[in-house]
Amino acid sequence: MNKPQIGLVIPIVQRKYIISLIKQINKTVPDNNIAICVVNDGNNKIENYLDKYLPKEIELLNLENNLCFAGANNAGWKFLVDKYSSIKYLGTINDDTIPQNNWLDPLVLSLKNNNRVAACNPIMITHSNNILNNKSQYSSTWKLGDSKHPMVIDKERITRDTYVSVLGGFCILAKIEALLQIDYFDERYKNSCEDIDLCLKLRKNNWDLMTCCNSYIIHKCGKSRFKSKMNTNVPQSRKLLFSKWGDDLNKYNLK
Repeated sequence: MNKPQIGLVIPIVQRKYIISLIKQINKTVPDNNIAICVVNDGNNKIENYLDKYLPKEIELLNLENNLCFAGANNAGWKFLVDKYSSIKYLGTINDDTIPQNNWLDPLVLSLKNNNRVAACNPIMITHSNNILNNKSQYSSTWKLGDSKHPMVIDKERITRDTYVSVLGGFCILAKIEALLQIDYFDERYKNSCEDIDLCLKLRKNNWDLMTCCNSYIIHKCGKSRFKSKMNTNVPQSRKLLFSKWGDDLNKYNLK
């Protein structure tokens, strides 16, 4: 591998989607300017499968214990930074996504062309049974206390890169210096609200956030933080978020 400028982490706890996602990334990111690290978040039952079926150029990090989304991403990012000194941008992408053609370049360009933008994400396409909804709805940010994405916008309304209050964790690309400044994700969050907290830390350090109009990703599941039956840590993480940030949630237009 040449000296990659982009380090991308894919945290997983199951094997269902990972191979198809890797193939899709290779299809939609034709150059070799990216180092990918799959982080197996403490599931020893899939280690043999990953060893056998992951392409050799993909880094694999098997964690002994489940560190949840924040911890798994931090472990992957630190692994990539230690191995590749050339990395300028770090990203995370959910394994249940389908990146569309030319999804990565607009993210990189937004970071390159905007000095104060720390991180950005694509427009998320809602997905149902492998068929897009007729309205082709998109989402760029989250809203606290709402079971739906607050900025669900028709495709025709997304015409330019847009500054936003917070980024959804389904896919984020960030400048390495910004992440180092805030010490990555806060690992006290357990599969909920860690992306919001990350964005708040960036904004508190006078960074901006952006959603890119020409980058699209299909998200098969999504809204996991609100499915309390699947994630019993949601109430605890939300309590931490509100206690940590308090009135700043109003300041940053998140309450």
